Amino acid sequence: MNASFISETVLTRVKGYAPPSLAEYVEQRLLGEIAAQRGVTGVALLDGDGFVLFTEPQHDDSVQNLGKAIALLDPKFSSGRVTLNAENGTVLVQELLGQKVLVLRCEVSSNLGRIRQVLDTATSQLNALQP
Repeated sequence: MNASFISETVLTRVKGYAPPSLAEYVEQRLLGEIAAQRGVTGVALLDGDGFVLFTEPQHDDSVQNLGKAIALLDPKFSSGRVTLNAENGTVLVQELLGQKVLVLRCEVSSNLGRIRQVLDTATSQLNALQP
């Protein structure tokens, strides 16, 4: 064994750090693709407990706060997708397999039909990552 492998293994065990899995890289790539769509101003992926797993743009507090607010929605009252229209924009919330939730923040003037098509594709790809 080489020294870098041993030191990496020790650091992993000592700090509790686990390197990102392939699925996490794919999730980040998909979030980047969604956020790059015209009219989308932020994307967040939440786990089943409502904690923010990833945001795009990264370190955007407004997207994280949006994700936390969406986590308060009771899943008993909705299934699949929820669209919230507001004065300053639109929020799309998509339920995923594995109790994850995808949240998109869009501009008022965005083309929601096109964004929903992108969201449909991303939803199927994200769901395929679940074991």
